[in-house]
Amino acid sequence: MQEKNELRREDWSWKHIAEPVMKLYTETTDISNIEDKEITLVCCYKDEALDFGSCQAKELLNHLESVLANELVIVKSGQNT
Repeated sequence: MQEKNELRREDWSWKHIAEPVMKLYTETTDISNIEDKEITLVCCYKDEALDFGSCQAKELLNHLESVLANELVIVKSGQNT
């Protein structure tokens, strides 16, 4: 049986896959950013880019679901997508 610390390290390995993909989407607008919240990554678009951000978020969601399909992680959309 794996120790909890070992399991936690493995569980976070998905971040190394997701973060570069998320950066591709945030680079298209200056008013977006990625927030690393320890066990989650959140892509945020400011209010000025809400329509564009919503479109980007939907594309990003699909992209992340594809590249993370074999990982033990759940890809979720936020409030404004």
